[in-house]
Amino acid sequence: MILGMVGTAQAQAPAPATATATASEPSAPVAAQELDSVQVRGVRGSATGAVEAKQAKAEISDSVVAEDIGKLPDNSVAAALQRVTGVQVARGGAEVGTVLVRGLPDVVTTFDGRNVFTASGRGIALQDIPADLLQSVDVYKTGSAKFLEGGIGGSIDVHLRKPFDLDKDTTLAGSISAVRGDQAGDTKPNGSLTAAHNWDSGHGRMGVLGSVSLQQRPYQESNSFHGTYDRVANPADPSQEIFVPYNAGGLVANNTHKRRAANFTFQWAPTDNSEVYLDTFYVNYEGRNNVNYWMPFPGLVNPGNVESVSLRPGSNVMDGFVARDLYTLSSTQAHKQTSDTFQAALGGKWHNDTISLSTELAYTWSTNKHRAMTLDMGMDAPLMHMRDAGGVPDTWVTHADGSAYDVTNPANWYLSQYYDSWDEQKGEEWAWRGDSTFQFDAGPFSSLDAGLRISRRTASNHGGDPGAMDNITGSRVYARDVPGLADVSPGGMLDGARAFSTDRWAVANAAYLLQQTAQLRQVMGQSPDAPAELASLFFDNREDNYAAYLQLNWGTTLGSIPVDGRIGVRATRLESELSGTRTLDGVDVPSRIATSQTKFLPNASANFSLREDLVLRLSGSQTIARPNFADLNPQLSLYESTDTLPARGNGGNPELQAVESKNLDASLEWYFQPGSLVSAAVFHRRLDGYVQRYADDEVIGGTTYSITRPRNTGEGTLKGFEVGYSQFYDFLPGWLSGFGTQLNYTRISAEAESPTGQMQPLTNVSKHAFNAVLMYQYDRFSARLAWNRRTDYTASFNSSGDQPSEIRHADEDWLDVALNYDVNERVTVFAEATNLLGGSTRNYFGSPAFPRDFASPERTYTVGARFRL
Repeated sequence: MILGMVGTAQAQAPAPATATATASEPSAPVAAQELDSVQVRGVRGSATGAVEAKQAKAEISDSVVAEDIGKLPDNSVAAALQRVTGVQVARGGAEVGTVLVRGLPDVVTTFDGRNVFTASGRGIALQDIPADLLQSVDVYKTGSAKFLEGGIGGSIDVHLRKPFDLDKDTTLAGSISAVRGDQAGDTKPNGSLTAAHNWDSGHGRMGVLGSVSLQQRPYQESNSFHGTYDRVANPADPSQEIFVPYNAGGLVANNTHKRRAANFTFQWAPTDNSEVYLDTFYVNYEGRNNVNYWMPFPGLVNPGNVESVSLRPGSNVMDGFVARDLYTLSSTQAHKQTSDTFQAALGGKWHNDTISLSTELAYTWSTNKHRAMTLDMGMDAPLMHMRDAGGVPDTWVTHADGSAYDVTNPANWYLSQYYDSWDEQKGEEWAWRGDSTFQFDAGPFSSLDAGLRISRRTASNHGGDPGAMDNITGSRVYARDVPGLADVSPGGMLDGARAFSTDRWAVANAAYLLQQTAQLRQVMGQSPDAPAELASLFFDNREDNYAAYLQLNWGTTLGSIPVDGRIGVRATRLESELSGTRTLDGVDVPSRIATSQTKFLPNASANFSLREDLVLRLSGSQTIARPNFADLNPQLSLYESTDTLPARGNGGNPELQAVESKNLDASLEWYFQPGSLVSAAVFHRRLDGYVQRYADDEVIGGTTYSITRPRNTGEGTLKGFEVGYSQFYDFLPGWLSGFGTQLNYTRISAEAESPTGQMQPLTNVSKHAFNAVLMYQYDRFSARLAWNRRTDYTASFNSSGDQPSEIRHADEDWLDVALNYDVNERVTVFAEATNLLGGSTRNYFGSPAFPRDFASPERTYTVGARFRL
């Protein structure tokens, strides 16, 4: 119902709080044309539309609604979701990436209720969905028998615009803008165009809509790092044991995210009670991520080359040293990634007074190709210095007499080894569904929903990766001796947040690594041929899924209180066949694993309309989340022990089971005036088999390896509460009435039993998350100032070394702003900025006593204009 409710809050009385929903799909809109004549656009329309959408749904949910054609409240679907109560996000590369609903990444992503994904993943990368093409996004936190199974965290349903949603017969809208990455020092153009036309034909009403979008985002981000720590004798005082980071230095990454997208929709209503539609969507991603490492090795400091060692105050952890002739690494990683995703859906709907029927056939195809070339260059630093700079290893090189040493000179760097790899993933799905709703005239049951879904999903991976390839010419090859190879890092390390004396150093040219790879192989004495496909990286998974559901919608009264709800069950059978490669006694052998599983997933809910503007929602459900295809791959990569590292390996786990969750939820929502809300919700998840990565000893070919795999944990719980508030202050006089506020807070406690029986926190779950948004819209001007904060969380448990194995990510704050000015009814100019605080992020091993990373995220600035004709 969200599409028809957008922006109407200022023009009509509040709807009753009861949320009896009888549509055949959760994403199905009511007719929007009747309401668009009183539509309020912009920041106010987006905020009030989201409140109205929440009020209208039977489930516990939240929504994000577009401010206008081509304008979501943030720059991407993923970024917009960070403002939603109960949602936490992870950032990287100047954009929001991972989205977690109530702390869990196991979320089903759908387009208008149909499954969508990227390559061999379970879901689509939400940052790949251009905000320009969207109408709204719904986040469902409780289940329904009609929803696709596969998400214990919830469901995210994305709605693209449809021609029948628009208020005019002919619409032309678009935008043009420029985005600048502050640290990258680069500016890229962006744009979108939407055209739609509706008409009355001799055979009913028809409509077409087409949209295209180009989004580019340049960025540069850098961070310092400490590697894992070994407990060893102090090189300057062998009688003392200290913790020494094996490596310590920094890196700088730069890239431009480039996404081209298009969608086309055709709608035909032969009669007032029927519709046929065709939806298509395509998105292409292209990125060239270049990462340059500066990497001294404190772990190689020894009594023979040490000048001095310093420790962190009150600890036995090294924080500085001076050493002679220390091996130092410059490593350049050049990546090229492209992905393509296409979906087409053909469907139809029909209804009369008692029956609603719908059907749809959907096809989804997606590929991802990745090419990587890494070159390590070595240098024997005459005199290496390291000191602590607020948790950052500040390192620099001098000559033995203390005079300056030029680390940007390619004559000082020799080619050590390279890593050359490629991989390709492909995903494909055919899916058919049929849904029906039968209305009842009398009794407590108002309607019955029933439906079927059949799908075949395939996911495959091919790749080549021979590992480290050394220079085998028998003599050193210096970077200066290879024309076109040498370059210098871009500088601007840590954006000035901490001292980093080696701001620039010699690196390999990333374009050369990708374009002249064959020549480089030969320079180092290797074959010029590209890496052959590696059997251990291959997997091919086929899943046949059969699902059926029944759900009764009911309504009654308890005294004077109207109550409605649902009770239903979804039955699903999955038949899976996985082909890959296993490692048995050190030998790779082909593997084929066939499994089948049947699950019954019940749900029940009740909504109490305590007053016209006050609703209490109660829900109970059982959900599952299936393992990622890549995690099921039986492949295993082994690395032999060295002087500093034990024998180790990593791989997939074909024995992984689906994660199961039993859920209880309650939400109290007060819609105290049109478009305004105060809400409070509590939730409890009882988890079984949650998947996390752990290391464990495995004996392979007589050698004991520490193998890191995804593994099912034991039982666990996730519980918490969330509160939200949204209001525009219309009661204030004049221009002050344009102010509004959105506030929300979420508290989560989550833990699960590790494979060794120890209770541990779930990874990537912050205990506290906050959002505060100051909104303004008056006359022609509107603005949003949005602050987001999440507290520290565990990132992983599987670090090697003698320091704590847990990696903790520290608190993170984010501040964005958006300004809009309506030049006239057709043209709006705007300016936006992200990461205004310029805040740094950091993580550490176990506690701040063992610092790990300190990073400086990118800031971006955007200016542009939108038009609507």
